[in-house]
Amino acid sequence: MTTVSVVAEVMDRLAPLSSQMEWDNSGLLVGDPAGEVTKILVALDATLEVIGEAEELGAEMIVTHHPVIFHPVKRFLAGDPAYEAAVRGMAVYSAHTCYDMAEGGVNTALADALGLKERVPLWEERPGEAGSRRLGLAGELPCPMSRGELAAWAEEALGLPQGYVRHLPHAGPEVIRRLAVCGGAGGDFLGEAKKAGCGAYLTGEVRRHEYLEAERLGLLLLDGGHFATEVIAMPGLRGQLAAALPGVEVVLSRQEG
Repeated sequence: MTTVSVVAEVMDRLAPLSSQMEWDNSGLLVGDPAGEVTKILVALDATLEVIGEAEELGAEMIVTHHPVIFHPVKRFLAGDPAYEAAVRGMAVYSAHTCYDMAEGGVNTALADALGLKERVPLWEERPGEAGSRRLGLAGELPCPMSRGELAAWAEEALGLPQGYVRHLPHAGPEVIRRLAVCGGAGGDFLGEAKKAGCGAYLTGEVRRHEYLEAERLGLLLLDGGHFATEVIAMPGLRGQLAAALPGVEVVLSRQEG
């Protein structure tokens, strides 16, 4: 029998909880570790719609990227996703920054989609015996691209409509050969992208001052949005879980389509 705790152990191997950032809240956040699991729903967020979908499917467990409980709370009421999962007897496991850092995780999926070669970590920290923590990736594009060509390439890779990826059209080099990527809100790593020898950097939730700082550094900063730069990894997570748990049905949420 596969239990919630077994699934949690698999997730900890795929994305070790020891690698999560100090402010994060990854892990088993809702549910009974001893509960049986025959079906898992994978989603970016445990929204009410996702919980309803899991109930329709008969899934006992939801695995997400974003934590269903992030900040400390003082009450759980009807309508709160964590409460609604609990009253339905569902477990929720969330792998947030640990899946950003994992080999085969968010940033691997993002780099794969953009065809990056000869990759190196964008940011790396060695906290001790637990091993290094790595966030983002930098690598060579499949071929040199102009600013407009790179923005269009990113839109195609992320399944976004034309004109969706925001950028300053005259920032950065005219021809770009090397790109850095970081899923989600990665505006803090502009300096790392520059140090990695990149002409452009793709992330999400870019603020105006970050565009201006990127322009000062000579970088083309591309904003693909928080959702698009992370949801791209959810099919891979579904596949990883399915391979590790052959007796469990693992389904990708229709909310991610």
